[in-house]
Amino acid sequence: MRLALSLSALGVVTTVCLVQACSGEGDATQGEADAGALSPGPSPTTSAPPDGSTSSSSSSSSSGGTDAGGDAEGGAKSLMTFFASSVPGGTGGNLGGLAGADAKCQSLAVAAGGGDHTWKAYLSTSGQGGVAAKDRIGAGPWRNKAGTLIANTVADLHAAGFNLPQASILDENGVAVPVNRHDVLTGSTQAGVAANNANCQNWMNSGGGNNAAVGHTDSDQTANNANDRWNAAHNVACTAQAMLNANGEGRIYCFATD
Repeated sequence: MRLALSLSALGVVTTVCLVQACSGEGDATQGEADAGALSPGPSPTTSAPPDGSTSSSSSSSSSGGTDAGGDAEGGAKSLMTFFASSVPGGTGGNLGGLAGADAKCQSLAVAAGGGDHTWKAYLSTSGQGGVAAKDRIGAGPWRNKAGTLIANTVADLHAAGFNLPQASILDENGVAVPVNRHDVLTGSTQAGVAANNANCQNWMNSGGGNNAAVGHTDSDQTANNANDRWNAAHNVACTAQAMLNANGEGRIYCFATD
């Protein structure tokens, strides 16, 4: 009888223990689930581009900086747009035609830092295809090497009574033309047009049977000022020696057309 009661009691205890154990395990499992639900996950992160660049707004800003730098590198053209050549334009009156004279102006300008302009010689030609010097030199304004204004327009440059002072007529290096070399070939009248074929056969001849119209770089200082102009003073034979004898050497005026 006692043995039966003991075994019965033992069964109850065992059953109770089993129930408690299962209940505890369930509680633990539910606790872990709750803890997982409450635990914050990993914080969101922003991945940097593989090339290390910044956002699109930063890229746009950087692009703007490049454009600004490009503009800063640009600049105005060189100041000089007029000069009397420091050397003869050719041999006597043979300048290689207008093309040769223009090339001389361009090469002298390049050597003096003015090669960012297009240069033309102030020369007139005659006959078929003839051209007036005033129509070859652009619209102006023009300045010498020192920055002194020569004239604002073609009309101003050839206005009645207009003359260039000696102090303004400088060569491409900023040096005044010597008085004993004041003759400058133009083949032109004061109006800037051809002077009666006085152009050494359109600047292709240095023979003694031809002549050329010249201007004076110091016409404002000469005694014959009424008839002397920077672009028209008198005629001279086309040989190199004749030009030297007349206080010249075949220099030319050069104007930038831009």
